[in-house]
Amino acid sequence: MKPYTYQHRVSQLDDMDDHSVLSKSKMHGFYYYAHMLGIYYLLELIYFNQLGTILANSPTIQAVKRDGILMIIWAIYSFTYPYTVYFSHLYGKKMLLILFISLPFVIFPWFTIKYQLGFIPGAFVGAMACIGFMKEVSYIKHCKKPIGLWEFFIYMITPALVFYHDYPKTKKIRLIYCFAKLFNIAYFDILGAVIIAKHIEPSIVGTSDQILQTILLLFPLTAFWIVLFFLTFENILNLLAEITYFGDREFYHDWWNATTFEEFNAKWNTVVYAFLHTHVYLQLQEWKVPRVWSKVLTFAFSAMLHEIILIAALRQFTPFMTFIMLLQVPVMMALRFLKNKRIGLIYFWFSLLHGVPIIVSYYVLV
Repeated sequence: MKPYTYQHRVSQLDDMDDHSVLSKSKMHGFYYYAHMLGIYYLLELIYFNQLGTILANSPTIQAVKRDGILMIIWAIYSFTYPYTVYFSHLYGKKMLLILFISLPFVIFPWFTIKYQLGFIPGAFVGAMACIGFMKEVSYIKHCKKPIGLWEFFIYMITPALVFYHDYPKTKKIRLIYCFAKLFNIAYFDILGAVIIAKHIEPSIVGTSDQILQTILLLFPLTAFWIVLFFLTFENILNLLAEITYFGDREFYHDWWNATTFEEFNAKWNTVVYAFLHTHVYLQLQEWKVPRVWSKVLTFAFSAMLHEIILIAALRQFTPFMTFIMLLQVPVMMALRFLKNKRIGLIYFWFSLLHGVPIIVSYYVLV
């Protein structure tokens, strides 16, 4: 198998690109309908003076406001610290490379514990640390000739985790496109905050019964998950791609049509999948690890990254998420016969709808 390669592609659900699957679909009107419903829902809360009160009474949202400056500091650190790796690689200092790549996994737990970051700020810190790690590893392995300081910075903000000297590039930055994405980022941020404060937190606090809590969380968590998907993959990554002239906007495939979790894992997040395939799976194959075990170990590495983010967010080690993710491996092997079948699609959505609330409910209770 070959390393992941980038090519000119558009994001499937990009409402601002006439070449996207959404824009070409006869069903695209439903997207705008759902979009407008969300906007009117927020306008209703604003009209009745409820929005400010809802957000002010939310511990999760207040933690984001309290830790906002620390998140900005960490973001600046995340884009400046990698220059230690850049210069170590430039001058061939292998021991320093190992040190500087590893050090953030010591720094970010200290940072979250020292400043007692809330769940979302902690998850942000952990995610940025993992992104920096993957980008640095790929840069070291794929950079064959020195690049300039500005080129390295552009690479660090480009929404790609596999380094290449020549990415597919667009010809210009579309200002209207950027403003539309900025509007959507603000909209989905506020909508996600409202879902947390008005629907998720009351469901968590309202009962200690895990079964009832799972049922109460099913709808709001699904809504929040979809909002988070659009916020991240459709708007933040597309905005970064636009300002860096990055031409490959296929940050996901049609994961909503997955009939197995093996298919879902490959389609849900192609940004991380590209790194895992190129730098973990293919590396294991080079070391003559059997194909099945290469897949299992790649999945375990992905689970470890998710666990690192949870440790940062919760400031505790409770590897339930890792257990659930690794449990998927034998389940995926056993249920391969469901691939491309309607019952497989039903099973996928049933598992997804119930699995996320069960995981959240478990972490709340522990």
